[in-house]
Order: sequence, then C-alpha cells, then structure tokens
Amino acid sequence: MEDFRAGVEAFEAGKLNVAKQHFQSAVDAGLESSSLFYNLGVVCYQLGDYAAAEAAFRTLLDGSNGALARYNLGLVALAREKPLDARHWFEQASAGSAPAKIRTLALIQLDKLDSGVPASASDSPVRGYLGISGGYDSNIAGLPEDTVSSEVGGFLEALAAGTYERPVDSRSRITLDVAVYSREHPSHEEYDTQVIQGRLGWSESRVGGERGAFVSLVKSWFDNESLETRYGIEGFYRWRTCLPGFAPDQCGISLAAATVNGGSGFEAYDGQWYRARVHARKYLGGWRFDGEYSLEINDRRDLQTADEFVSVSPTHHTLEFAGRYRWHPDLVLGTTGTVRHSRYQDAHQVVSTSGESGRREDNRLEVGLLVEKNLDSRWLVRGEWLVRDNRSSLSQYDYQRQTLMLTLEGAF
Repeated sequence: MEDFRAGVEAFEAGKLNVAKQHFQSAVDAGLESSSLFYNLGVVCYQLGDYAAAEAAFRTLLDGSNGALARYNLGLVALAREKPLDARHWFEQASAGSAPAKIRTLALIQLDKLDSGVPASASDSPVRGYLGISGGYDSNIAGLPEDTVSSEVGGFLEALAAGTYERPVDSRSRITLDVAVYSREHPSHEEYDTQVIQGRLGWSESRVGGERGAFVSLVKSWFDNESLETRYGIEGFYRWRTCLPGFAPDQCGISLAAATVNGGSGFEAYDGQWYRARVHARKYLGGWRFDGEYSLEINDRRDLQTADEFVSVSPTHHTLEFAGRYRWHPDLVLGTTGTVRHSRYQDAHQVVSTSGESGRREDNRLEVGLLVEKNLDSRWLVRGEWLVRDNRSSLSQYDYQRQTLMLTLEGAF
C-alpha cells in the first residue's frame, strides 16, 4: 500500500515514470486492487507503453469495473492505430448494462469513428478529410443564397480538408486547418461556387471540457467572380458532460465575428458579420440527438441604385435538430430539421416589375433524411434527401427546393 500511495502522489505531481515504478512495485509485492491496476494502466497509456497498459486493463475485465476496462482498452487500440479493435471494445463498453457515464463516453467514441473524426490523438500530427458528392437539385442556388434560379440540374461537389496539430504542452495545442470546397453545375456553370478557408487556432483540454480560439480567412467565388473575403475570429468552450444539472451529455458555445469585403460587383456585401451559437448532444440507446441554436447578425453596405434599394443585411435566428440511429454497427439512419427566421434591416424598394417592396421577413423550413454505410474504418458512403420551403413577406423570395445527394467520404 505504501508503494501504491506513493504512486498516486507521483502521478498527481506529473511524475509519470516514478508513478509507474511505484505501481509496478506494488503489483510485484502481491497487492491485488482494481484501483492499482487501473492507475497502472492509465500511467502506462500516458507514457506510450501500450502493451503494458493493455495488460493492466485486461486484469479488470471480469470484475465490477469491466465496462471501464473495455472503454480504456478501446482507447489503447486507437493509440495503436487499430480502429477495428477499438470499435470492438467501445461496442462492448456501450452495452445497456454498462454504467451510464461509461456508456455515453463509448457511444461518443463510436460516433467519432463513424464520422471519420479521430477519436483519440495519434502519433501523426496531420489529419485529412475528403468528400466527393454528386446529386440533383430541383431549384439551383449559388452564393449568396438570397434567391434561387428555378433551374433544374445535376451537380458535383467536393470538399478536401487537412489539419496540422502541434502540442504546446500536455494540455494545449496549436492547430492549422485548411479546407477547399467546390460545387459545379455542368449544365448551369453560372452557379458554380468555390470556397477556400484557412484557420489558425489554439485550444486547451480541461478537466470538464475544452476551450479555444482561432483566427480565420475565408475566400469565396461565384460564377468564377470573387464574391467575398472574410477575416474572422472565434472563441469556443465545450463541456464534455454538459453543464451541471442539465440533461444533455455534451454542450458547447461559440462566439464569432468577421469583417467582410465584397468582390468587384459584390460591394453590397461589404461590412460585418457576427454569430453566437449554442449546441447540445444527447445519447439515448442507439440514438444520438443534436440540437443547435444560432443568432447571426449581418451589417452590410446593401445594394442601392438610383431606382432601387435591396437590403443584404439579415438577422437570422436558426434552430437545428438532428437524430441518428445506429441500426447496425456499420449502418446509420438519420433525420434532420431546420427552422430559420430572417428579418432584414431596412425595407426593400424596387420597381413594380421586379417584385414587391417593403421589409423582408423570411421563414424557412428544411427537413432531411440520410443513410450512412461504413465501408471500412476510413471510408463511408452517405445518401441524403433534403426538402426546403422558404416563405417570405416579399413574394419574389418564396421558393421550394429539393436536393438528392450521394457522398463518398474518407478520413486519413
């Protein structure tokens, strides 16, 4: 017991090698305690001695801490870059008989494996993502999405992203993200859209969650013409187990602001952009539910000519909901729903042949269905059907839209 206590003190002081030596001495002396083997496993895991960590956690499989052992064996498998083994352990740890907290953590890791997001830090500081899609759009729209075209056609879409992460210390890290997005309409090239985004951020892991901030640069094109350049900053905090007294398993909040420069011919979009967002996640059985509210405020130059004035400065209130059900270990069914209310700063003034004048207010409803199939630990295929209905106080902005899309997605 003296070695065990000394190991705990060394661990709390951050002296991992000393802690390991004390814990191992306690084992060699014949002490058999679930706390001892658990702490030995944690120390070995943090030191990168994954074989010893696995051996320690395996001693706990048949006892009252079996679910905790299986969860940690999943983390060890991830660190050893064995995602299939990790899935095996997390699926066992998420069984209905497991303690609620461990079950929730295991489901989170399974969800990260399914979505292609690394569930644990690996030796590689570089991660990548690639998504390639094709589909049908009943009412093609580009950027900005103020109106739609009433044109029908197919589209091709691609998104490539990469992340480089460099640790600062044991808790914090610097991250560089780059993403490139393109949407092409073969029969209507005038609606083609491209976006490039770069972000440089700092984040810190804490006992109850994670906090961080980043600066960003976003450049977009519409019909091969420069649309916008955004210079932004954002801060966030995520709670791993949500706020005390709240039902969701995870919560998060973020605040963002950006200065926007419109391209040639799009000077009306010059101005500022602000957003506040809160997010919550809940696991119930095989279900994962996500809810989000966001407030977005635009203060732009607006479009003004000798005869017309059109506001492009909306305030959006958006409520989003998504539910995903794990029908099978490699098959997920899901549904999404979004309600958005928009109010524009100033009244539109247009000639009668162009539509109605007055203050624009929109209510938009969007619902969707999706099916995801994992091909292996890195690749999945997703099918989506989205239906959108926009009702506006100005009739020229009323529209309906349906989109069908098939995506091949991979994470590296």
